[in-house]
Amino acid sequence: MERYIIVQTKLPEDTLKKLKEKSGEKTTKEALARAVEHYINCTHVEPPKKIIRKRRGGRFPVYLIELYEHYKEMSSEAEL
Repeated sequence: MERYIIVQTKLPEDTLKKLKEKSGEKTTKEALARAVEHYINCTHVEPPKKIIRKRRGGRFPVYLIELYEHYKEMSSEAEL
């Protein structure tokens, strides 16, 4: 016996209309089910690659600026 769950998503109405036309189904529920089934079974679809987000540079938080400036002074004195 298959287990079903209910899912929700936000899609523009025109997207759903196009999906129904392309799939040939009358209801949104059937069109989405068919699209998901096709996506899962399709051999031409590659799994999405994980996007690794690097920490961006930028300014330090206000409470760390003095500490950072002090550290810069100490490190430049140590180099001399």
